[in-house]
Amino acid sequence: MYGRGWAENSTDGAFLPVPQGSMSGEGGDNSHPGSNETDPGNATTDIFNESATQWPDLLIDQDDLIYRFDPVKVLGERHLPGKTTIGGDELQSLPSRTGSITEAIKGFSNVQFSNEETSSLTGGEIRPPRISIAGAKPYENNFLIDGLSVSNTLNPNGLDADGDAVGPSDLHVNGADQTIFYDSRLVDTVTVYSSNVPAKYGHFVGGVVDAELVDPRLDRWHAVFSGGHTRSEWFDLRGADEESTSSANQPRFRSYALSASADGPLSENTALLVAASQRRSVIPLKRDKPDDSTYDDDQKRSSENFFAKLLIIPGADLKLTLDATYAPYVEERWKVVYDESDWKTQNKAYRLAGSATVGGSWGELTGKAAYSRNGYSRDSKNNLRETYSGTGVPDEEKYFRGGLGDAEVTNRSIDAGIDFDLAEFETGVLVWRLSSGLDLSNVTTNIWNEEARLEIVTIPSSGKWNRVFTTYPESDQTKTLNTLGWYGQAEVQWGRFTLTPGLRIDHDDFSFNTDVATRLKMELDTMGDGALRLVAGVNRYYGGQLRAYAFDRHRPSLTRMIKYNTDPDILPPIKVGTDNSYQAKGLETPYSDELMGGILGDVAGFEYGLEFVHRDHREQIISKAREKGVYELTNDGKSTYDGITLSLMRSFETARFGTHALSLGVTKSWSQTFNGAFDSEIDEYKDGDYDYDRVYFEGELIDRSQLPPNDYNSPAVVTLSWLGSFYDDRFRINCVSRWRDSTSGLMNDQRTAAETPFGTVEKKSTTPSSKWLDEEGLYHDAFKEGIISGGLVTDVSLALDVVKEELLTISLLLDIFNVFASDGHTGVSELGGGGKLPRSEYGRGYYAGISCEF
Repeated sequence: MYGRGWAENSTDGAFLPVPQGSMSGEGGDNSHPGSNETDPGNATTDIFNESATQWPDLLIDQDDLIYRFDPVKVLGERHLPGKTTIGGDELQSLPSRTGSITEAIKGFSNVQFSNEETSSLTGGEIRPPRISIAGAKPYENNFLIDGLSVSNTLNPNGLDADGDAVGPSDLHVNGADQTIFYDSRLVDTVTVYSSNVPAKYGHFVGGVVDAELVDPRLDRWHAVFSGGHTRSEWFDLRGADEESTSSANQPRFRSYALSASADGPLSENTALLVAASQRRSVIPLKRDKPDDSTYDDDQKRSSENFFAKLLIIPGADLKLTLDATYAPYVEERWKVVYDESDWKTQNKAYRLAGSATVGGSWGELTGKAAYSRNGYSRDSKNNLRETYSGTGVPDEEKYFRGGLGDAEVTNRSIDAGIDFDLAEFETGVLVWRLSSGLDLSNVTTNIWNEEARLEIVTIPSSGKWNRVFTTYPESDQTKTLNTLGWYGQAEVQWGRFTLTPGLRIDHDDFSFNTDVATRLKMELDTMGDGALRLVAGVNRYYGGQLRAYAFDRHRPSLTRMIKYNTDPDILPPIKVGTDNSYQAKGLETPYSDELMGGILGDVAGFEYGLEFVHRDHREQIISKAREKGVYELTNDGKSTYDGITLSLMRSFETARFGTHALSLGVTKSWSQTFNGAFDSEIDEYKDGDYDYDRVYFEGELIDRSQLPPNDYNSPAVVTLSWLGSFYDDRFRINCVSRWRDSTSGLMNDQRTAAETPFGTVEKKSTTPSSKWLDEEGLYHDAFKEGIISGGLVTDVSLALDVVKEELLTISLLLDIFNVFASDGHTGVSELGGGGKLPRSEYGRGYYAGISCEF
């Protein structure tokens, strides 16, 4: 059980300060703000059952002991199907290169990660890894902080979608799946809901990732300082090009992590936490000159957190929190060859949030609200791009320089919610637990693009020069989205059988859809003691609306060309470039229908579970152009997912060999998907004979939605997590192993006309093509199956307390990544070998650090 700050009394719902004694073998070193934890089966059970009147007297009588105790939030719930949580020391000591919330769940076998996240070529990146749950797209999950959404609904197509190139006509800036990045040191627990998701949660097709922030401690003041460092020389980087000019191939990097925090009581019932952290990466690359020479320059990445939280417990039945966060994220990039083309992709994220929880014999009422400001923007060095080149220009006089101007995106959001959990009551043989709640969101987005100018001078050897002036006009757009949701859920227990029906209703003023989602879970405790529980569920989940096409995404160019023989008194007219329009009309809300069943329970100290999940994702969003220059979001996407997950957990303490917690996860899955996205922009209008929705795969014509996924596609994943503590908790090990099976990868199937059923689009029959004809004369994309080799990646975190006094602990830290130097691939290769070798995972690497706690 993990938690912070206060406990809920089991009889009357009162919130009480709960002392936690130092038990043999338990973690006494808390190397992060607000750190507290207990293990299942310890004395907390007795504490939990004490009366509300005994504890204040006990704390007053034992003032000399209070400074040894950490408050703890008691979690009394049993293992639930489709819900997995990581917290406490397991979360804080996890070996991590990004310190992010999504990397913290790499020990969950039913969560898929992009194959590119472990690429040996991008070791300097510190952005959070993208994830897929139940076969959905990364942006089809809902990411929450303290129960309020921080999902990016504007342009969640990946921070690296453009790489080192930006188009002057593009008005949008690519972003991550979340609007704010929290350092995992500030997080108490991370919970993933992958099936049988309660009606409380909505706006997702895949799953929910809910992170709860830490509370400050009430016992005494604590201060923690830590730092870490790694560099490319400490990693085995496979296939990296030492002369690389692109951030897609990073042969060198240096990464640093620093953090400081202090938390403690301001009064008997008030506590404060302040924290600051920075994770920074420097990526040295070669930079081209027009004469084909190079010079050294650095790209940079930075992720920072500045955080403060106030905790107030005025009485036994009320808890108040207020927290403020500033979390800027920056990527400094440039365009290859172009001098002074530097820009920053940045998200200056602010968040102010508060909550109030009132408890009593009647139940519990929680209200929460947050105001946030964020937006993935581009800050360019300048807005004029110039080129001076041609065969008539000496190499030393050529230049390519300049940028494309700023693009400022600002989201102002107000989110609020209220949850009511009625106290358990009985009617005859039935036991009832009722809950209901309301949530709303208002987000106003402004997108401003600075005017950009291009001046291109070309002088051929003949001297007949031409000069092209192009302007991309300034743009300013503002839109508002409102969403409203309500849920109700009843848990009805009749002896050993529990039925949990739920209903969720959501409405938004972008699509004007009202979505009604039903939830139903059934559980039978066959033995009556939790040893063997049978679970089944039938659920529908509705996703959120993506707002990308609520805004114009393209601006036309204004171009004038002047040639060597142009009369200066009669200038040629300005030509207006193509203007694309974007539409999102009449869209249905994407949804997922779920059937699940399983068994779970507790036997001989083991928690186990076996779950079967089937999902049908329907009405998924994909962008198409059915006429020239008009792109529209459509509901033409669909996918299916089937998964089997086995989980096994055990915590135990030994007399001589410390305490240990083990967790095993095995997931076997089958997925089929259309492999498109909301920003695919499929040009169907270019040729009326093109059929995008059907493809050739291994020579057979099928629906595109029957293709295997081209990423997040490991058919089998096995994870093993081990948290060990030795020598009275002076030496700790956190080991996370993740094995992924080799999987299919999609490759274009290039064949000559004679090798295909009905020929290809090529005029020459001997020219290979991946555009194949069918018997009706339509042509289709053709794919074949490649392979992405899997492997076992084991990451280990080691912590040794070199100084451990009552009020001072100094620890040496070492993270070892890919301990066994597995050589799995991140790219696809030909079946049977041959062809270009695919990209590989990084080899063994090290991250060293130190921590000091007062």
